[in-house]
Amino acid sequence: METLILEITTRGLHRYQQIEREVTTIGRALDNDIILSDPTVAPHHLKIIRYGDSSIELVNLAEVNPTLINHQRLQSLITEKLPLKLEIGRIHAQLLPNDYVVADTRPLAGNGRGNHLFGHVYWTMLLVLVCLILGGLDFFLNSYNSLKWSDLLKYVLRETVLTIGVFVLALSILERLLVNRWEIRQLITTVCLVYLLFYFISMLASELNYLFSASWPTTWLHFAWYLTIIPCAIALYLTHISHLKQSRAIMLAILIASPIAVPSILQSPHLHVLLSDFSLAAKYQNSLSPFNWHLKGSVTIDSFIEQAKDLDPGEFAD
Repeated sequence: METLILEITTRGLHRYQQIEREVTTIGRALDNDIILSDPTVAPHHLKIIRYGDSSIELVNLAEVNPTLINHQRLQSLITEKLPLKLEIGRIHAQLLPNDYVVADTRPLAGNGRGNHLFGHVYWTMLLVLVCLILGGLDFFLNSYNSLKWSDLLKYVLRETVLTIGVFVLALSILERLLVNRWEIRQLITTVCLVYLLFYFISMLASELNYLFSASWPTTWLHFAWYLTIIPCAIALYLTHISHLKQSRAIMLAILIASPIAVPSILQSPHLHVLLSDFSLAAKYQNSLSPFNWHLKGSVTIDSFIEQAKDLDPGEFAD
């Protein structure tokens, strides 16, 4: 008889048990051949019987949380087809043949090269420093009062450091729960890159506001940032750094970004502008675009005064 493999999934890592006996029992009791300590597993949960004709019989032993075989609740099953998906309590497992082809090896972030952006701590420190400098520059360019170093330090600590720190802390805790490990260097690098992306896109949106004499570039950036860019960045990190499956990474990215996106959008002044007649931008901005070629020619002061002389009280000049 060929050896069978039981693959047990636990928080992103996999545990493998060889099944060589004719009869193998699985459960929480210590007299089982394979012991699963989860409280949702019965003391004697599942029995695997191997026959000489290569067929396999799975017999359910649990009355509470019975085993699901290929997502079906069966008392017993005799089959020769593998793999079989098993749900033993809340533990997910697979029964595999010994020659089952495993997935390709995924490279580490940076592939072990020190000169790679994700491969060395110096890159992380440099990106953090760049974020701090740009945060201070943004404060300087938007300061209308005399600049004080104490104010600059407070702004950088409150806005830049706090923003980066909150995202790093939240994602590191999530990563620890999902895959049972830390990737702090790669995580800080990723958060800093996203922060820099937001900074430069915001600058571009401001220039587009000036170019089109309107506020819609900033408004659409605000919505796209929370609804698209942040979820995509989280999904890419979970897929390429934490090596989660793409479908699971996308679902988790949406769940992670939603608590940030929903209140930020609902409290945003951009949303109130879209939903009401009041606008933070003057009405004339809607017709001052340099691409609006049908605007009337300008009127000189002298011409305006001559037109005003011919008006009766209460009338307006064109």
